[in-house]
Amino acid sequence: MIALLAAAFLAAGAAHVPVTAALPPGPVSPAPQPLAAASVLAKYKHALATLKEPRDFVFEYTMQQTGTRTLEQTHRVFRSGKDERDETTAVNGTRSSAPVVRIFRNRPYRYSVTALAPQPAAYDFLYAGARRAGKHVDYVFALAPKRPKPGITFTQVAIDGVTFLPQSVAFTADQHAARGSVSFGKAGRYWVARGANAQADVPGGVARERLAFANWRFPKGLPRSTFSMPRPLPTLRPTLP
Repeated sequence: MIALLAAAFLAAGAAHVPVTAALPPGPVSPAPQPLAAASVLAKYKHALATLKEPRDFVFEYTMQQTGTRTLEQTHRVFRSGKDERDETTAVNGTRSSAPVVRIFRNRPYRYSVTALAPQPAAYDFLYAGARRAGKHVDYVFALAPKRPKPGITFTQVAIDGVTFLPQSVAFTADQHAARGSVSFGKAGRYWVARGANAQADVPGGVARERLAFANWRFPKGLPRSTFSMPRPLPTLRPTLP
């Protein structure tokens, strides 16, 4: 998780952030023969209950930070279970011949559908409308937590009208007035994160961060050496004459 989004997801405080009902960009209008809200939610629950997510996968993401600082990085990530290898391949448009490698053990993947999909058991889903998306419609619901608690609060979900999985989720957090959204889409036979954005009020102004995910691959397995740091070459002692 990148710094700004991590702050949004891990922030905790005493105050509850008011739920907003602002819709994502794009018109929300009646669509041809939309399903009833109850039917959409039933399909959404079933889609989440039967969702299969990959154990081994590789992807790239570009991170852009603006506002109080300007930074752009490109990363390549390898994951198997909870093991992760993160390679920084470019900084501010300059590609590195020797990527910076970080290895993480027992690290949950925070951009999975399972991690981010709002659950009907935790939220009241308030139907806001259907919007056209090509040949189908997506269904937008404002969210109200059933038991408000400190930290992150999901405020909205758009449900894809074909898979009935989240097409996008919006959130706010108690600390620094953080808010943002994550979007999802299909890659191969899986439903994965496609983009994310967040902003927060910090000393000196507003910090903004945007992520774009690409080049998803789903190998049958990754060698264990993927998650080991390269060993340095041995230092040879000079031979005496």
